Amino acid sequence: MNAYEVEGSIAEGRMEFERLFEFVHKHAENYEAHEMEEAVFKKLLPIGLAAMKVYFAEKGTGEQGEAIVREDGTILPKESGLRKKNYISLFGVIPVPRTCYRKLGEAGVFPLDQEANLPERAYSYYLQEWMNRLSIDHAFQEGAARLKHLFGLPLVESGMRNVSQEGATSYDAYYEQKPPPDPEKEREFDVVSFDGKGVPMIKAEAAKIQAKLGKGEKRQKKKEALVGVSYTVDRKERSPEELAECLVNPEAYRARQARKVIPKEKHPQAQNVRRMASIKRKKKEVMKTIQKDIEGRDPDQKRPLVILLDGALGLWTLVLLLFGQWKSGVTYILDIIHVRDYLWEVANALYGEESEEGRNWVQKKLTEILRGRVGYVVGGLRQIITKRNLKKGKRKTLEKAITYFEKHKSWMKYNKYLAAGMPVATGVVESACGSVVKKRMEGEGKRWSLEGAESILLLRSLQKSNDFIKYWRFHAAQERIRLYESGPKYVPYIHLAKAA
Repeated sequence: MNAYEVEGSIAEGRMEFERLFEFVHKHAENYEAHEMEEAVFKKLLPIGLAAMKVYFAEKGTGEQGEAIVREDGTILPKESGLRKKNYISLFGVIPVPRTCYRKLGEAGVFPLDQEANLPERAYSYYLQEWMNRLSIDHAFQEGAARLKHLFGLPLVESGMRNVSQEGATSYDAYYEQKPPPDPEKEREFDVVSFDGKGVPMIKAEAAKIQAKLGKGEKRQKKKEALVGVSYTVDRKERSPEELAECLVNPEAYRARQARKVIPKEKHPQAQNVRRMASIKRKKKEVMKTIQKDIEGRDPDQKRPLVILLDGALGLWTLVLLLFGQWKSGVTYILDIIHVRDYLWEVANALYGEESEEGRNWVQKKLTEILRGRVGYVVGGLRQIITKRNLKKGKRKTLEKAITYFEKHKSWMKYNKYLAAGMPVATGVVESACGSVVKKRMEGEGKRWSLEGAESILLLRSLQKSNDFIKYWRFHAAQERIRLYESGPKYVPYIHLAKAA
């Protein structure tokens, strides 16, 4: 193939430009506005394609003389003719002519690839960004169809999947170099929280999760992804009575606010939230990543650290192991929403599903727990079991709640947490479980490989942490280093001859 010529490529662009305005002038009378808009958009693509040809014409083919020499002294002569590499841009496919230097039996060297930072695959980095933005929120096949509809690009599901997996490879390196948030925009408490969320796996992957089943166990179809968050938040003091009403009877709580019996609350907002979800990494590794993030934003550990979890004892074991040395002290808190839900299970068993009597009971018991009287509530549940002739199912519900409260009692000192203005709910990480994991990973027919799920989870973590745009620029720079700057260096052979 021949090299592009600057004047010829400019002329091609001008011709397409004139065709565009000629089309508008000729057909304006017969088109509605939206129809013309679509036509104009599609006719802009050839102009962009011509502009990219001008770019490659200006760049040249990468020719550096009749030969180049490697650092070890090996001379690579120039091949006759030019070698083509398809560059799939947002405007369409551009065959890029490149000069090749090659020694018999070795891979060719293309100087233009490094000069222009051409990607390893044909897809441009900008197109890859579009592909990943769509894959983050939509099924791969749907994303490919959207790009084909908009730009006429020859994309397929497998290409979208491959680009997403390769697009997440710079995740750790990005956060290694990312500066911490501006201290002026941080708040009074450092907060860390973790939770798990299941991801449906393809059969081959699901079979690896639990190869040998115990008696009565069912084959798992999901693998748990661990979601971690770190953020800062301001203190907010609340009374046990008001918080219990807010959590159990929000309608009555809002009605009292409307009547100005109690002032409207301004809930402190989580600031600079870092979200991370991983299905491939060990839980301890995910926790260490979040630990490193919170340490980076508060290196002197001046702010109190709050750790919020639900009832998973395995997670409690890990956080107690990893976070115990925080200089200004660590406060471990059991999520109050899970506590409320256990009380609702008991109330439904005793008074019927969502009855008014049950609601009043839950609010009363939750108020007592928020006052720090967990033992009192547990004692009351035991008395119910002793004094009432409960059916087996109802008794098990009460025993389950008692066990839960007793196992987590150390992290249920809510009277102290509320007095200090600390958060007591895992809403931020629960939201991340939904936005990062559930919204994309679950759904009819969705099944994931371990590698495919991991890459999408990391990319969604970046997006939901408002880091994707900066990350993608960083990723393209990392790819340049990997492909071109970490290997052997070459210089034109003719330069050495002249110097001699």
